[in-house]
Amino acid sequence: MKKFIIAAAIFLLTNVASAAQIDSAYYLGNEDFNYPVVVTDSPIADARINNVIRAEVERFILETERWAKEGDFNIASMSVDFSIPCNHTGGVLSVLLTEYVYLERAAHPSTIVRALNFNSDSGVQITRNSLSEIGTPDNGEPRYTPKNLTRKLKEHVRKNNLFLFNDFTELTELPENFYFDDDLNVIFIFQQYEVAPYAVGIIQVNAGK
Repeated sequence: MKKFIIAAAIFLLTNVASAAQIDSAYYLGNEDFNYPVVVTDSPIADARINNVIRAEVERFILETERWAKEGDFNIASMSVDFSIPCNHTGGVLSVLLTEYVYLERAAHPSTIVRALNFNSDSGVQITRNSLSEIGTPDNGEPRYTPKNLTRKLKEHVRKNNLFLFNDFTELTELPENFYFDDDLNVIFIFQQYEVAPYAVGIIQVNAGK
């Protein structure tokens, strides 16, 4: 019951909240690095959300440049773009940052979809740990567990004619990246090479509400 109350405090929808306004900006004026700027009724929430988003964009750029320099690689191209899969009037905001880099002499480019989730009323970030406190079905067991997600992942792979690594058996933890859709389903993201070969691409699995 305590976990349910905590979850309700984070996710309970209200009819008075409004969706956030989403603008865009270029990191240091570079149009290759496009990220969202969130505007709500709360300057405090805005600052919390936008600081996290900009910090992630900056981290990706600086870490990629440092890694390329240390490995004596030239960066052929690099970019950041974004999408907003959930901007709910109840105060749930999900931001997807698509981080792309292609190094000269590399066999192929690399893409990561970084998910950032917020309570847009308070600006508090919704992390993976929060998921253990929500979605508890009638039998009292948590909904979002590695066991349950393994089952949904294998169903998704089978339905879409994909394939996993030959030695994959089951997940031992939930993926770090997830987001909410407009119906507040939780979508987990498996990055390139996380559970499947590069050719399979990024896998997204709907784990429900």
